Order: sequence, then C-alpha cells, then structure tokens
Amino acid sequence: MSPNVVVSTCLAFMVVLSAWNLSQAGEASTALSPLDVLRQRLETPKPDDVMVIAHRACWHQAPEDSLPAIQDCINMGVDMVEIDVQITADNQLIIMHDETVDRTTNGVGRISDKTLAELKTLYLKEGQGGDRAALTAHKIPTLEEALAVIRGKILVNLDAKGETLFPTLEAVRRLGMTKEALFKAANLSQHDMAQFKDVYFMPVVREVDGTPLDVSAYQGVRPVAFEIVFVNPGYLQRHAKDITGNGHRLWVNTMWAGLAASYTDASALQDPDAHWGYLVTHGVNMIQTDEPQTLLDYLKAKKLR
Repeated sequence: MSPNVVVSTCLAFMVVLSAWNLSQAGEASTALSPLDVLRQRLETPKPDDVMVIAHRACWHQAPEDSLPAIQDCINMGVDMVEIDVQITADNQLIIMHDETVDRTTNGVGRISDKTLAELKTLYLKEGQGGDRAALTAHKIPTLEEALAVIRGKILVNLDAKGETLFPTLEAVRRLGMTKEALFKAANLSQHDMAQFKDVYFMPVVREVDGTPLDVSAYQGVRPVAFEIVFVNPGYLQRHAKDITGNGHRLWVNTMWAGLAASYTDASALQDPDAHWGYLVTHGVNMIQTDEPQTLLDYLKAKKLR
C-alpha cells in the first residue's frame, strides 16, 4: 500500500471517528435527566400516565415528614413527595404536619412557641407517631435540609401551613428550585395567585364550598393541576373533563374517606380496581396516597406508568 493511500485511509477514519464522537455528545446533551422526565410528565400529561404522590413522604419504614422518609420515596421511584411546612418561634421553616410536636416527637407544645434550637433537641417517632410509637434517632428537618435531599431527584409538594405559604415560596426561589416544587392553596385572591407564576401551582377546589368549578378563572396563573376534594362521585364525573381537557392534571387524595368520596387507600388494598381503578377511569391522573409502593405496583401492572 502506498504512503498516500495510508494517509488517506487514516484521514477518512479520523473523520468518521470525529463524526461518531459528535453524535454521541449530541445524544448525551439531549438526554433527559430523571427530574426532567418528571417535569415533562407533570407539564404535558399523556393518556395512561398516572403520577404517584407520597403523603407525608414514605413513612412505613421511617418517621413521617423526615429525611429518611423522603429518601425512601426517591429509592422507591415515587414521582412526588408531599411534606408539610411549619414555622418556629424564631421564624425558621421546619417540616412537620401538626402545629404541635406531641404526636410525632418525644416533646410537647406548639411549634410556634419553640425555637429551632429547642426543636432540634427532640427525636422523631416511628411512622405516624402516637403514644405507642418508638423513638428513632432522627431529628425534625428544616425546610432547607429536606430540599437538599429532594433537589434533582424527585418533585415535591410543599403543603405550607398557616402563614408559611409565602415564606416557603421565597425559600424555594432562593434555592433555585422553582421547577421542582408544587404549591397548592384554596380560595386565594387573583393577586395572591399571581405570586405563583414562576412555580408549579395547583388550586384546591372543594365540593363542600359550593362554588362551581370554573377552570378558566385560574388561567392567569397557569395551574399545572387541580386538586379536587369531593364526597359525591358525581362531582368528579362532572368536572374531570373540564380539567384534563384543558391540559391540566387532576389530583385526588385517597388517604381517608371524604377526600375522594369513599375511594380510599384502605379500600383499595382490598379491591384496587374498584377504588384506585375507578378514579383513574374517571380522569384522575395524580393520586396522593399513604400506600405509595402498592399503588406504584398496581399502576405498573395496569400499564398506567
């Protein structure tokens, strides 16, 4: 083989190799991260895709609203973790559902009467707490500690209690997590709703309020979903198409009776088709549950994920 042929062959090989490397780099740069996939699913719902939200995180093997419970949700493959925000006497945002520490820790008293330092001396109880629950080695997390675990791995619904709604929103903005957090509220004014234009927002609409659901009234804030709370199945049947037909997701809660009529986790454990299945059949595509693993398994078996 002549030297010219060898050189030409080498040059051709180098061109092919460079093109292959560029194509691989392009594929890598366009590949979606797990969080990007979750965002895409949330923003552009597709038929037969139901998202699972873990109520107070995944507390079956850890204290509710705790860092290990959040990590368990990430490991489980849950789409979104719901956690609750309270504020301390020294204006620090912490994660806990109740206004007092009695049920979930070895302490007593109102969170708003205690400083963060005082709360950090307490220990969380197993699971949902209560008088008989054993103590763990885990502490009450701050909002920032919880968001540090969540960042880049899972979506979060921040159920901001009392006066914590706007301070929580500001904390999320400061941490650069506006497209990882979902906020929800009921009966907000148009002015207050407008504060949520840069984050995921979900109006809460309750049948008992007696106010007709007008999806168009919320378009200024571009809600990604609507949460409906109802006691009569007919309420879901009347409004599901208005919500999902306009590109919004439809969220219901199945933790106990009265949130989604009688369609509850406890009943779904006995007959999932008649409860979780009924809701999905009637347009629901986001379910908040206390049984995230069982719901995930059910949805996967039904090819709804």
